[in-house]
Parts: sequence; structure tokens; C-alpha cells
Amino acid sequence: MKRYILPPNFQFEDYRTQTKFEITWRMSVFNSIFLGIISIVYFIFERGAFGESLYAWVMATGLHVLLYKTKRFRIIGFVYTVHAALFLSYTLNFMPDVLHGIEFFWMILFTLYTFFAIGKLQGYVVLFISFIGTACYFIFSFQENIRTLSESLETYRVTATVLNILVACILIAYMVNQFIQLNSYAETKFKAANLELQSQNRLVQAQNEEKTIMLKEIHHRVKNNLQVISSLLRLQSHEIRDKELSKHFQDAVNRVAAMALIHEKMYRNRDLSKIALGDYLRSLADELIEVYSEDIEVQMIIESDIRSLGNDTLVPVALIFNELISNSLKHAFTGVAKGMIKVKLRRISGSDNFEMCYMDSGNWSIKKDETSFGLELIEALTEQLEGQMKRSFTKGTRYDFILRDVG
Repeated sequence: MKRYILPPNFQFEDYRTQTKFEITWRMSVFNSIFLGIISIVYFIFERGAFGESLYAWVMATGLHVLLYKTKRFRIIGFVYTVHAALFLSYTLNFMPDVLHGIEFFWMILFTLYTFFAIGKLQGYVVLFISFIGTACYFIFSFQENIRTLSESLETYRVTATVLNILVACILIAYMVNQFIQLNSYAETKFKAANLELQSQNRLVQAQNEEKTIMLKEIHHRVKNNLQVISSLLRLQSHEIRDKELSKHFQDAVNRVAAMALIHEKMYRNRDLSKIALGDYLRSLADELIEVYSEDIEVQMIIESDIRSLGNDTLVPVALIFNELISNSLKHAFTGVAKGMIKVKLRRISGSDNFEMCYMDSGNWSIKKDETSFGLELIEALTEQLEGQMKRSFTKGTRYDFILRDVG
């Protein structure tokens, strides 16, 4: 019997739900005991109301046992309060020889409980049933009830009604007090959780700043190492007498420099994962033009609606860009004083793909169908980005790429 009185040792997902379950449990225990006592009293003093009170006690006890077994207090509590509202409406309208008054207090109690512990929508349902039952009583049954009671109203009926109202008022006060305590407890918990969250945020921010500094330092060192490699290759190229071999060394130097420039941008950028694409390509183009253009004036036009690319995409794109510009500067502007290179980049809506169009205005000094290591590298990098490439020759050379931003 004790286990059906004390709340079971069952933890819900949060303290609010736990509190609502405990309130449901205590109200269920109280009603089961209280209705049992009332049934005994009615059996002794007024057999006419014993059947209804016994029915109420059986329903309350059955739902209490079900609550103990399932812990599903929201469903059981809603069934409990709807049944109570219907039962109280029945007693108001179909028991004219009973002194009414207690029903209104119990209706208020069950409505408050439903709003507080079950939910707003369910609370409106219980309130609506209670209102309809009360309205029907005053419209159809009130006068008959008063006339019946005026003929014979025993003192014990008044006393029982007053005691019932007192019990209901105590329960209403308990419900309001629980609501106030829960709000106070919730506010205290919220303040404590907010302080803990602020502390954790400060810790995470400090850790992120530390990681950012470390990553910046790594990029700085990688950039320095690549620049050292580039310098060594450049120094060694001075010892090479073969001009063709020297050009290959210069190409290697430029490829290393293109990667070094990425790490330099990462080092200088506040957000390491986002490098401004247009700014990076202009910086790379300026360095390549300075190396290759000699006395040729090259106009560089870059149009892009792509603000940034993922780091895994940026490196292949940079190497493709490096090869295209290097090839144009070496082969396209032979014997001319001015040249123009234009690059357009555009994202393809609804996908991770983007388009890159590269054009130069030069007159190439090598055969158009000739292949080279640079062209093979461009094709390999295009495949790495799961893309496609089309090469055409109309007033210069044009490359059209559809590439995927792999992250």
C-alpha cells in the first residue's frame, strides 16, 4: 500500500516535468483517499448519493493505479480532469436534492491543474466542459434544486458542503503555491544555467582563440617553408644553362609560390576557413605578371560573384589559375606590347558547382593541339574537383570549367 501513496522513484527529462508529475501524483493520492472517505460517509448518512461517490472513488483509484504503472501523467491527468468535469456537471444537473456549491470549487481546481500540469489546449477543453455544465445548471436545474432543498435541508448537508469547500480551497491554494514555487525554482535554475553557460562560452572562446593562434602560426611556418623551397629552386635555376630546363624550374617555383600565397592569406585572414577569392586571384596574377610579362603590358580583369571557396577547393583552383596565366604570359603575347586576360567565376544555383571562364587575347606561339605538362596538370586538377573542361580558340584561347566546391 505504501508504494501507491509515496511517489515512485522515477526521473523525467527535466525538473519541470518531474514537478508536474509529483503534483499529479499527490492530487491523485489525495482524491483517492478523500473520495473513499466520502463514499463511506454517504453510505452511512445518505444512501442516495452513495452510488455516485462510489463510482467517483473507483475511477479515481483505477486511474491512480494506472498512473503508478505507466507514469504517463499527461494522458492520465487529462482523462482524469475531463472525467471529473463531466461527472461534476452531471451531479449539478441531475441530483436536485443535493446541496450544490462544492462542484464549482472542484471545477476551478481541476481547470487550474490542467492548465498548469497538462497543457493550455487541454485546459481550455476542461474549462469549456465546466462552463457548459455550470450554465446548464443555472438555466435548467437551479430553481428546481432551490425548491427541493427549501423543503428539507438538514444541518449535516450544510456542514458536509462547507467541509468539501474547505478541502477544495486548500487544494487550490496548494496548486497556486506549487506554481509559484516552480516559477521561483525555474528562475533560480535559469540564472545558474546562464552563469554556467557564460563560463563555458568564455572557456570555449579562449580555446578557439588559442587554436586560431596556433593555426595561424602553422600557416605562417608552412608559408615560410614554401618560400624557402621556392628560393632554393630559384637559386638553383641560376646555375642551369639550358633555357628550356630553366623555364621548367621557374614553373615549379611559381607553383610553390601559388601554394605559399594561400597560406599567407590564411595567416593574415581573420576567418581561416574563408579566403576572399577575388583578392587572392588578383594577388597571384600580379606576382605571375611581374615574373613573366617583362615589357608587355597585361590588363587583368577578374569578375567573380563567389566570395570564398573551401580550402580543399581553393588549392586546385589556385594551381589551375597559376597554369593558365603562366601559359598565357609565356606563349600568348609573343611580339605584342599589350595583352588582356579575363576571368569570370559564377556559382551555379542549387548546387555546389561553379563555373570558371578564362580568356586571353593573345596569339599563341605554340601549336593549339600541342599538349604539355601544364595542360595535363590542369586536366588532372579538374578531375580532382569532379569537373569538366572545354578548350577553344577564338581571338585567343578560352577555357570553360564547371567545377565542384568540395569544401
